[in-house]
Amino acid sequence: MSYITIIRLVVPLAIAVFAVASEYSGLDLFLEGLFFDHATQSWPLKSNFITAGVLHKGAQRLVVYFAVGLLLFIALSFLIKKLRPYRKGAGYLLLCILLGTGIVSLLKSTTHIYTPWDLVLFGGDKPYIRLFDAVPPGLPVGHAFPGGHSAGGFAFVSLYFLLSVYRPSRRYYGLAFGLGLGALFAITQELRGAHFLSHDLFSLVICWYVAWALYHVMFQRGKWFSSVENDFPA
Repeated sequence: MSYITIIRLVVPLAIAVFAVASEYSGLDLFLEGLFFDHATQSWPLKSNFITAGVLHKGAQRLVVYFAVGLLLFIALSFLIKKLRPYRKGAGYLLLCILLGTGIVSLLKSTTHIYTPWDLVLFGGDKPYIRLFDAVPPGLPVGHAFPGGHSAGGFAFVSLYFLLSVYRPSRRYYGLAFGLGLGALFAITQELRGAHFLSHDLFSLVICWYVAWALYHVMFQRGKWFSSVENDFPA
């Protein structure tokens, strides 16, 4: 196993450990407390035009439009010969987006971890429950963990792996884009009181491992797909 492979496996694991530490050390609560107005018991940026309108709903639509665009591109590649060399890369990106956000969405529908604005600590009516805490009976699902919106951005860390295959010298640009977009989406939701830092860090870890696994299936050992040499032009 190469040192690069070890790094790709271990660094996300370290991020997950830090996310748990953020929960149990109180860092999550401290950071969210900075965005909560204790005097009015409200989140000033919860419904703000920029955070709620542009960076949440607007950005969410853009990710959906991008995924639909990839799907249309793949469909057209069966009809237009010039598009065929790019089909595998487009398929990889689409799968990373769908699986990354899909796994996060599935976990959100099963975990009993709540958004900051739902908590009694911040004017809500739900208890503060961390990842390994016992869940009191009768509590509804939290729909907050991991962070769904940030997953839509962190799914683009897949560009790092895609460029590692076709444009290795530019792979870190892809990594920077995915991390930057995911961080922007994460900070947006944290400012609004919709997520804790740990929620979004776990989304990053999930999206990273999805992208890494698909990279190995499709480009390293995949026998169900066409060879790399028949894809993107050199």
